[in-house]
Amino acid sequence: METREYVEYLLKNYNEILKDIDQLKFEYKAFKDLESEEVIEVLNFSSASGDRVITSNISDKTCKIALVYNEVAKRMNKESRQEIYKMMKAAEFEITRLNYCIERLEPKIREVIKKIFMEKLSWSNVCQKCSISEKTLNKYKNRGIDEITSMFNLSRLVS
Repeated sequence: METREYVEYLLKNYNEILKDIDQLKFEYKAFKDLESEEVIEVLNFSSASGDRVITSNISDKTCKIALVYNEVAKRMNKESRQEIYKMMKAAEFEITRLNYCIERLEPKIREVIKKIFMEKLSWSNVCQKCSISEKTLNKYKNRGIDEITSMFNLSRLVS
């Protein structure tokens, strides 16, 4: 995806991305680990169903499986929690960077960008509130997107 397309995507989906961040924060805080102890207990005290083979060796595969499951459950919990955290932090970073770029715009352009994309006002309402024509509104919108895109490109050179 080109940088301009990405900036337009962020602007058009700004409010939805904020909702996604809130959802991820909730999921991260409310994340419940898989209860491996309960599973281990069930596996440990379970008996084999079906015919038993009588051998002289003592085998306790159920306990070994339970211990392996415990390690797998711990790893899965850690990976799941880390994945939620990474997604949350990545989205927060992109929104913070977008907000920073918007704040650096000229006041009239900043106002137009905020009203169109964040407040989701119609073009006629934005024209009326900003006392500008639709042609000027379109010019400000495109200029704002261009300037934000150039700021995003600059930050990619640094990264």
